[in-house]
Amino acid sequence: MTTAPPSRKKRLLWLAIPVLGAGILYGVLASSRASNQGPRAPAVSEATRPEKGEPSRMSEATKLSAKSGDTEAIVSAYAAWAKEPSAVPARKLLLATLLSEQDIARKLSSLLAAVEADPTPPEQDPLWEHVVQSLAKLWKGDAATGGMDLVVSEKRPRARRALISSFAALAGSPALLELNGAQRQTLTETMIDLAWHVPATQRHEVTEALRKLGGNDLADIYQGRGVTGADGHVLESEVAYKAALADTQAKVAEGSN
Repeated sequence: MTTAPPSRKKRLLWLAIPVLGAGILYGVLASSRASNQGPRAPAVSEATRPEKGEPSRMSEATKLSAKSGDTEAIVSAYAAWAKEPSAVPARKLLLATLLSEQDIARKLSSLLAAVEADPTPPEQDPLWEHVVQSLAKLWKGDAATGGMDLVVSEKRPRARRALISSFAALAGSPALLELNGAQRQTLTETMIDLAWHVPATQRHEVTEALRKLGGNDLADIYQGRGVTGADGHVLESEVAYKAALADTQAKVAEGSN
């Protein structure tokens, strides 16, 4: 696949981020694209589940949000309440608390820990789209560049999927134009690199992202269309080539008469 720009190879971002009660090395060295597990998601505790007569989830979430520095408790509660449909508003409040962190590295660290700790399949997660769009809104300026490094190095499956989806969402939004040319090129290369390793249920959004970033031919080739001609599909570039060739031949023939 296409290699990343040289400047990306020397970048080491977001080091020694103290989150979830420990100092954690949360960095990205794009030259090696080494595995970076980030903060370990806390185990879901049955003790966090309410019993009859206990405060409502929203009440609990409000109290946790007032202690925004206790990210471990917030992440744990977010995961523990995942199977409770009525707890969706409370869990959304917990996400808002994590997103309110001003430091981008801490924000991403705790948010991705919460995403990974949630056992719900993304297709069944009522907050998945909210998580994806919240991440997509973070990709501006240097944060976008760092995020593209992060999505390559992230190995936790649910966190990785959320990151990929967020960049796919960015590719299909007006915010894409806020990236500079080098960033858009890097995003295109990153999505191409990642496209072959996503689950089947994520391929559609990746296809559409490639279509927005590199045109219809890139998306069609990713889908295996028009590669050999056996499927009858003709790539746009081939149509344009044949049209230009026919036009040239016509002009040559006209000039010879």
